[in-house]
Amino acid sequence: MALAVVVYAAAVIYVDVGPVRDTLQRYAWSGFGVAIGLSWLNYLLRFAKWELALAWLAVRKDAPNLTLARSLTIYLAGLSMSITPGKVGEVLRSLLLKASDGIPFTRTAPVVVADRLTDLVALVLLSLVGLSRYPSILPAIVVAAALVIIGVVILGSPRILHNCLELASRLPLIGSTTHRLEPMIESAATVLRLRGVLALSALSLAGWSLECVGYWAILRGFAGVAPELRACVFLWSASTLVGALSFLPGGLGATEGSLVYATQRILPMVTPPIALAAALLGRVATLWFGELVGSVALAMFLRDPSLRTQALQEGSEDPPPPTRG
Repeated sequence: MALAVVVYAAAVIYVDVGPVRDTLQRYAWSGFGVAIGLSWLNYLLRFAKWELALAWLAVRKDAPNLTLARSLTIYLAGLSMSITPGKVGEVLRSLLLKASDGIPFTRTAPVVVADRLTDLVALVLLSLVGLSRYPSILPAIVVAAALVIIGVVILGSPRILHNCLELASRLPLIGSTTHRLEPMIESAATVLRLRGVLALSALSLAGWSLECVGYWAILRGFAGVAPELRACVFLWSASTLVGALSFLPGGLGATEGSLVYATQRILPMVTPPIALAAALLGRVATLWFGELVGSVALAMFLRDPSLRTQALQEGSEDPPPPTRG
């Protein structure tokens, strides 16, 4: 978050504080409100991905008390880790699910991997909307597509994944810990089978499309700006793809920089202050709004009295006798 403050402040100073301030003073904030609403819908679609994967893994068979409300809280709490590199911190959901219902971490952790891979599928497909007019994005599309194919082939094949873990076990430092990942093999194969990837990618495509429409609504709030929806779909998806492949925390700097640069190049009616203001508003309505929602959900989870009672009960149980020999 500190990095974001520095990056955004530097960008505003570079463009000039005065024009950016004047641009925002004349802004029609209804467009930003639409973007916030579409982000909510996106979170619900992404929660559907989470629930679908849990159903494939038959999680509720071993966690019959996992209500839809608590599952939603756990999912939203994971958004608090969206600013980690590649959003890998969202495996927090698996830790919270273990804390609340005793589901092993290794059983649900592959869901986060599947979520990220299918997000890349959606971003690649949306970026293709403008590929014919803007071929400079082709390298990023090729890299993302390659990562998806490699990830699905390796993680979706128990034999290949097992062989990879066996090779990794011979490496120094990390070799002694790879055996802990063995329970993930079956779960990864379940959520990354072809039918599963297609279903999760369809939901990702719908969710990211909503964010693209949100950016279009934000740009329409600036006086004299009437962007084409197709161009906004390409701008938002391509810049998000660049940010994802940068593996910077939340794509900070990479996403905003590519979005500002491309918006000025592709939309001639957009000035540098408008491009910067639109990029910042877009990120607030998506990344930082998600951080706020995730932080509130995490606080709600941690303050759940039933979880505190469960923790006390577990702590009061007699420890097993020590083994001898």
